[in-house]
Amino acid sequence: METAQRTRRFYHRTSTENARAILAGGFRDGSGTYLTEQEFSGVWLSDVPLDGNEGASGDVLLAVEIAPELVEHYEWIEVGRTFREYLVPSALINQHARVSIASEDA
Repeated sequence: METAQRTRRFYHRTSTENARAILAGGFRDGSGTYLTEQEFSGVWLSDVPLDGNEGASGDVLLAVEIAPELVEHYEWIEVGRTFREYLVPSALINQHARVSIASEDA
């Protein structure tokens, strides 16, 4: 007997144009140094909806439903944050997540 895998909702804020592309064809990795000396790549997810005050820009909030154990390894820990962020490979999200437009009241 198969059991349904437990999922959790994460969030990704982006532009309308990028949201359309993501919903049509999946996420693509972004890259940057993110205030470090090393280059990193992936897709930023958070455990709560973020906005410009937290550095997330865009007018569309996407909900990413995925098993938390797939995401936890990619947590980006920053002291003093009141939320959790993750830089997750797009291939992992595209293969295992369900993505939709989230309500701003989420």
